[in-house]
Formats: sequence, structure tokens, C-alpha cells
Amino acid sequence: MTQKLKIHIPKILLLIAFTADLFFVYQNQTAPRFFTKTLLVPLLILICLLETKPLSHSKTQPFNYLFLTGLMFSFFGDFFLLFSWGFLPGLGSFLLAHFFYIFCFTKLTVRKHLPILAAGLLVYVTVLIFYLFPYLKEMKIPVIIYGVVIAAMLYFAVRTTNKNLILGAVLFVISDSVLAINLFVKKTTVLSMIVMMTYISAQWFLVKGLLSNSKKMKFTETIH
Repeated sequence: MTQKLKIHIPKILLLIAFTADLFFVYQNQTAPRFFTKTLLVPLLILICLLETKPLSHSKTQPFNYLFLTGLMFSFFGDFFLLFSWGFLPGLGSFLLAHFFYIFCFTKLTVRKHLPILAAGLLVYVTVLIFYLFPYLKEMKIPVIIYGVVIAAMLYFAVRTTNKNLILGAVLFVISDSVLAINLFVKKTTVLSMIVMMTYISAQWFLVKGLLSNSKKMKFTETIH
């Protein structure tokens, strides 16, 4: 089996698993999703590993490890959210995932501080929390903390100037915003499908962004 075929097989499996998961969301079937949903992020990790070949003592290695750790915590978040009791463990897992994404992005930062963007994100989070506040009950503090962290993740993604990382971060914010409305305000099948479509798209573009940065850095190291 060629290396190119090895790389494409996980992508095909990812598309199949994602399509199946959307079908089960539409059918409101939770049990099969313990297989389809929890398969998605491991396939992304596999894609990341197959397409990344860090050089010995390469500067790309710490970034890869940080990002892969974030993906691992995303997997745990996906798993916990399949249970009725799993919101807080799932939220905590994704919170840690975003911290690792942020650490990764800070290593790739190109732009200086962007105060207007920071202010805009703060306004967005404030408006969303204000809308959700009457529905949050005992979840107010965890949701506020999570909202601030994911906004920070988007902020640091924008500072990398990597279009894929920025798009992935934007889609993540959209996905989590819709998820919050779906969980706390009104749960619908349409919103559940939007959550999954934006979430997997977000992770996909984050993986693409990381890989493109790794390849650029490896090329730079080679010519030096």
C-alpha cells in the first residue's frame, strides 16, 4: 500500500463516519453514536500523524504535541457529551482542549495584539451569555469561563494569520454557540445537525492549518 493511499483511507473513513453520525443525529439515535461520533476525532488524529513527519529536533514537534493533546481532550469531550450526565466532564475536556490549542497558536503567532478584535469577541461572548443567562441555572459560571476561553482561542488563531486555523476557530465558536442554545434554550434536530457539521468542519480546518504550518517550517529548516 502506497503512502498516498494510506493518507487517503482515514479521510474516506472520516467522511463515512461523519455522514453516518449525521444520519443518527437526524434519527435521534444515541446508541450508534457511541461508535460514529467517537470515531471522528481519532481519525483526525490519525490523519495528522500520517501527514506530519517531524524532523529530528524540529521546532514543529512541540506544536504537534500540543495540538494532538488538544485533539485527545476533544475526543473525551465528544464521549462525555453522549451521556445525559456528561455535560460538565465534556465541558471540562473541551476547555482543556482549547487551552492546548491556544498554547499551540501562541507558538505560531505572527500578528501583534489586536485590541479591536479582543473587544469584539468580548462583546460577542457577553451578548451570548446575557441571552443564555436565564436558562443556565447552576451552569452559569462554567459556561461563562468556557465562553471566555473559546473567544481567546479564536483571538490567538487570528494572530497566526493562518486562514485554515482562523476558519477552524470561527467554526468552533459557531458550533459551541449553537450547542449552548440547543442544550439550554431549545433542543431541535436541526440545531443538533448544525452543531456536528460546524464542529467537525472546525476540527478539520484546524488540522489543515497545523499541517500547513508544519510543512512551511520544515521547508524553511531544510533550505537553511
